Amino acid sequence: MSEWSPPTVPRSWLLVAGVLFVLWLAYAVVIVQQILLGSLPLIAFATLYVGWRFLVAFEAIADGLQRIADQQEHDREN
Repeated sequence: MSEWSPPTVPRSWLLVAGVLFVLWLAYAVVIVQQILLGSLPLIAFATLYVGWRFLVAFEAIADGLQRIADQQEHDREN
């Protein structure tokens, strides 16, 4: 298995994002009285995050297949 792994999000960024989401949710529920409005940023973030993880996984698979192909080509030349 490769030693490469995607960079992780700093814990402080996650904390700030969580606090902002709670404030946004409180605003949406208390002031605007629309709970769906409060959930939209979470849904958007989750969709983008899952899409990003799939992209990273596909890149890792492509990288692994390329290394296998390079090794097989090298073995055929020798």
